[in-house]
Amino acid sequence: MDTRTLLVTGATGGIGQATVLALLEEGHRVVATGRDATSLLALRSRARDAGHDLHVLELDVTSPASIAEAHDDVIARVGVPDVIVHAAGIAELGPLMITTEPALERHFTTNVIGAMAVSRPFLDAMRERGHGRIVHVGAVVDRLTLATHGAYGASMYALRALNDTLRQELRPFGIDVVLVEPGTVRTGFLDSAFDGLDAKRTEGSRWNEVIDRLQLLKKAVSWIGVAPERVAGVLVKASTVPAPRRRYGVTAAGATVQLGAKHLLPTRAFDGLVRATLGLARRVGSARSLGTPIALVTGAGGRLGGPSVMALADAGFRVFATDADESTLDKLRERPNVETLVLDVTDPRSVGAALREVDARTGGYGVDLLLNAAGHVEPAPMDLVDDATWRRTFAVNAVGAMRVTRVVAQRMCDRGSGRIVNVSSVAGVMAFPFVGPYQASKFALEALSDALRQELHPFGVDVVLIEPSFIADGFAARVSKSIEERGEAAAHWRPLLPHLPSIEGRLGVLGGDAEEVASVVATAATTTEPAARFAAPWTASVAVRAEPWLPAAVTDRIFHELFALKDVGSRPEP
Repeated sequence: MDTRTLLVTGATGGIGQATVLALLEEGHRVVATGRDATSLLALRSRARDAGHDLHVLELDVTSPASIAEAHDDVIARVGVPDVIVHAAGIAELGPLMITTEPALERHFTTNVIGAMAVSRPFLDAMRERGHGRIVHVGAVVDRLTLATHGAYGASMYALRALNDTLRQELRPFGIDVVLVEPGTVRTGFLDSAFDGLDAKRTEGSRWNEVIDRLQLLKKAVSWIGVAPERVAGVLVKASTVPAPRRRYGVTAAGATVQLGAKHLLPTRAFDGLVRATLGLARRVGSARSLGTPIALVTGAGGRLGGPSVMALADAGFRVFATDADESTLDKLRERPNVETLVLDVTDPRSVGAALREVDARTGGYGVDLLLNAAGHVEPAPMDLVDDATWRRTFAVNAVGAMRVTRVVAQRMCDRGSGRIVNVSSVAGVMAFPFVGPYQASKFALEALSDALRQELHPFGVDVVLIEPSFIADGFAARVSKSIEERGEAAAHWRPLLPHLPSIEGRLGVLGGDAEEVASVVATAATTTEPAARFAAPWTASVAVRAEPWLPAAVTDRIFHELFALKDVGSRPEP
């Protein structure tokens, strides 16, 4: 057996610790990292008692300074690792309406952005030597959304997108990227996920019953879990076999049944099962209306937002069109039934001011419809994307959408009626090269929307997703700019440059136009009993329906050809 050098994050407990010990037993050289120095020293002592030499290193995956220091330390001690195992993670359970923005951000910063930030400094060396492996510890909830699991589930959805995009982009350079998806695991991680529930309880809150039920379920959830040693065994295999699978599942029977139910049952039936388990019974609201329905649209100055404002106004809505950039709203100011406001979804003060103005203009009523159309995308290969870009993208596409939703949905729940429409993308369902942060954020939005739909439906509030296909927006020029700006640091992507216009052309054939999507938005806004998802155009509908049933090997091969990856690196797609 070949001896591997591995870097393991999150090694101070649970899956990470079990994996470190299992790797040492197999004779591999391991650098165990974590934030708790005391736990690391205890782990090293345990390894020595078993006759193993273990390197330990403090590492906070949310701190750029800690990551840079750890990278230099690892290189000095053991050289470039053969494998990086990302086991660091956090989880906090509870309804999304009472999950704070800092808590949501922590999930993304630790579980998603932190994983990429640790890997990025090692990628050049792995690519230059022609081999390497990155193993992400995800979770079964990366494709199984459940009420009260929204923040953690969204981060796991996003991690799956990161994993799949990175796998496609790095494979030509000899670097494997693998995802291990455990179900519930009996560790302290599970306990910590439930620990904050009492703090979320407030007198008279509509969510107290859900918190009570969730706490009662804790023992049952733990009982159906698997031991961390079982997950560690799979991680050792994923890290050391010569030709790893793309994904490994590690679930007990209960999680397998849940996954099957999610894919085979109609969405409303599955949502009903989840709500019944959590005590989210149907409540009768005291719905009232001003007569003319009122809509609030974020990102109204964007390619999809503007046409959607017009479509909603034509459908009879009084529309508040908002955007962070006031100048982009000029074309909407003279439209009948449209009023414009400045609203930056990344700024709590801006959101608060805009919604207070809406209240003032509607006599305190609020809105009947929220369309979250604000979006941010910076196309580029993922090894060229810095942390700031990741943070900006999530701040708009996921955290920003939730910031506005939380305030607006509170009024809707009180009133007993309302609808939230979130603009996602086919890139929120199927990952492909060169838009990694964007699609990770849209995967997250998909999970957030599913959890919100289950949680808010009992209070008369519908949550709907719009999944457009590719819309031309200078994709080729923007990817080209990202490569050219990096100079020699991006030389490995230069063979791609001549192909970018044709890649954009092929995507355009599969895509649609903004007006077609806006028409679907109007349908989703006015249909009496809306579906959970609307895709546009028909190519998007085909992709969304096919994705759960397509093997990753098939989609990888399609995107390998579509995005001309055969012309970079030296490792052809089999």
